[in-house]
Amino acid sequence: MKKIEKWQVFPRLIAIAFSFLTGAWAQSPDVAAKLGYPQMVVYNGKIVTMDNESFTSQVGTIVQAMAIRDGKILATGNNAEIRALAGPQTRQLDLKGRAVMPSFILTHEHPTDWVFIEPQAFRHVLPNDDVIVSRWMPNLPPKEQMARFEGVVKEAAAKAKPEQWLRVVFNWGPDYEWATEMQPLFGKSITKEWLDELAPNNPVTVKDGFISSASNAKAVEEMAKVRDMNTYIPGPGGGGAYGIRAVQTGRLGRPVDPDAMLRGKIPLLADLLKAEMELWARYGITSFGSSPYAYSNLQALNLLDQRGEMPGRFAWGYTGPSWDLETLRVLAGAQGHGTDHLWLLGAWRDTGSGCMTVPIRADWIEQERQENPDYTGQQNCNFAPETQNREILERIIESGLRIATLHTGGDQDIDFLMDAIETASKRAGFSLEEIRAKRHAFDHASGAPRPEQIPRVKNLGMMVSMINTILWETHRGASMTAKQYGLEYTNWVVPRKSVTEAGIMNTFEIDRPLPHKIFFFITKGMNRYNDRDQQVYGPAERTDRITQLKALTVWGGYYVMREHLMGTLEPGRFADFIVLDRDLLTVPEAEIPQTQVLMTVVGGKTVHLGSVLAREAGMQPVGPTTWTEPMPDGWEPKSY
Repeated sequence: MKKIEKWQVFPRLIAIAFSFLTGAWAQSPDVAAKLGYPQMVVYNGKIVTMDNESFTSQVGTIVQAMAIRDGKILATGNNAEIRALAGPQTRQLDLKGRAVMPSFILTHEHPTDWVFIEPQAFRHVLPNDDVIVSRWMPNLPPKEQMARFEGVVKEAAAKAKPEQWLRVVFNWGPDYEWATEMQPLFGKSITKEWLDELAPNNPVTVKDGFISSASNAKAVEEMAKVRDMNTYIPGPGGGGAYGIRAVQTGRLGRPVDPDAMLRGKIPLLADLLKAEMELWARYGITSFGSSPYAYSNLQALNLLDQRGEMPGRFAWGYTGPSWDLETLRVLAGAQGHGTDHLWLLGAWRDTGSGCMTVPIRADWIEQERQENPDYTGQQNCNFAPETQNREILERIIESGLRIATLHTGGDQDIDFLMDAIETASKRAGFSLEEIRAKRHAFDHASGAPRPEQIPRVKNLGMMVSMINTILWETHRGASMTAKQYGLEYTNWVVPRKSVTEAGIMNTFEIDRPLPHKIFFFITKGMNRYNDRDQQVYGPAERTDRITQLKALTVWGGYYVMREHLMGTLEPGRFADFIVLDRDLLTVPEAEIPQTQVLMTVVGGKTVHLGSVLAREAGMQPVGPTTWTEPMPDGWEPKSY
């Protein structure tokens, strides 16, 4: 029998009372008034509550209607009993049979990064070049983009005021078709010296189309105003250099955009992050687990929270800069605390590597030597014993903090991570139950866990955030694993079925600025078919749709440490839900990618309302569907 916690008792009693007293309330509205009328009632729908957290293909309770008051779900039930709760000011919405689900939780996602890459939210807040001169390269092959780059920078520099920031973003293509060629071309071509020559009077930062960036000397000067560049560390996975090398190369990484480019402009940064989260809510995604990656981002999120303007929820992971044990112990005391929209989730210092227990194939090594004669295929392991990263990893665990939002790569990384958990926990005197209660996690699952690791992951009470995106990409992930190690090892890439069958909660991430592909990526987890390679990678790890949906909802609530408030639609939980144009439980798999989110509600507030449902309800559309700023050439989201 499922245990009912104390905090669940009152809402459940209220719900039970509703079921018995509905008829009486229909004649005695004063009774309902004493408890308070709901602000919103949605009815005549198929509301999938996802209140079954088991590892079976059962979604739990399905109801017709739901009442919302003060940001939380007041009651669920049939149309008659829920509509009887409505008062004179209650807004009632007829769903006309449409499906409703909890809104989606992505447990490793970076809206604080994506706002500086994809143009839609950025241009909505900054539609012209008054503050920052921004350019996005067109959807062309990388060499053609590179051929146009000099002209783009010169045009931007000619338009810019002295000392005004310039930024350029390369294009990976709507299906990331240019990523494989663009990454190395960018690294070789875009240098600090070239940027100095093209724009000597302005700070410039250029992105490769993803996280990596290059900056000129003026940008380094601006960064030095907010960071000590002699000891500068750009942050985990920041695509930057360290210390004086960052000054020399201009590889400043993630913090250059929020900390330097928007120095002294926290309210503007807050507006940008708000718009980016609204964009993700447009596709049903309302909660994120992530490091903010820059102190300005955290300050901006806090400002939004203080204003009551957060259009989503952000569970943040600490990634530095201080790693002494006393600082970490202080943070451990704050873990899980915050507000309903912003709270501390855990910590980690450096990203895992692609460190595997199997050797890279000889034919791959030989192929790579054609481009780089020094390539040996030797793998660096970031969490190996006696490394600084391992020392800090153990210090985090010993302090009592949880490992969460951690980038990882290969299965050897996870061996070392679990070694660190066991060693540091023993040093701290933690029992096995105390270790399990932490829910230490690792993200991506791009090459782990291998089958033999799964019992150990289970024993330690760990969670795994999984990235279906890499079942589709060809420049990394399953496609690259097949080339480097062999097709048989692609069963280690996002092994969601094996982990689920073992009773390990696993969650969902995109980890790319591609929110419009969320339903497409659900199908990738189901069929694991790579359209471009025309290959099924790891067929034994295909799952049904319910497993994918649990990863996006109820299990996600556990990852972000708010399982009593998020991930299901039950009385007492946050009123975070989406209205869909089709039923994900029954629609043919081929139609899932075409799913449209008609409405997104966060804490009872509508943050997205499309024109179809708005017209039916006699309301005005809300959110990004009302934005009118034109997209740069080649950046229009591809519809599925």
